[in-house]
Amino acid sequence: MHNEQPVELAPRSVAQLTQDPAWTVTRTGTTGQWLTAERVLERNGHRRLVGLTPIQPGVVALILWDDGEVVEHLRGTEAEACTTAHRWVAEFLAGTR
Repeated sequence: MHNEQPVELAPRSVAQLTQDPAWTVTRTGTTGQWLTAERVLERNGHRRLVGLTPIQPGVVALILWDDGEVVEHLRGTEAEACTTAHRWVAEFLAGTR
């Protein structure tokens, strides 16, 4: 008998990412399309903000702020941005980012 832990799959969409209630999503009033997805992280007096926003069809910007200063950013597909955001959060909470 094996005691293998299930592998957690990284979210590949904002809808999947925000199944975690720590994420906050703003939407347009007319279409319901998401405008931003954000998560505040705090550890040992440090505050970080991870944010995503669509910038053109098929492209999402992912930004990491450290105490109000942009420290990392990327542009990619929604799947790439959500997977990376998930990884950044996990690394920060584990103390490796």
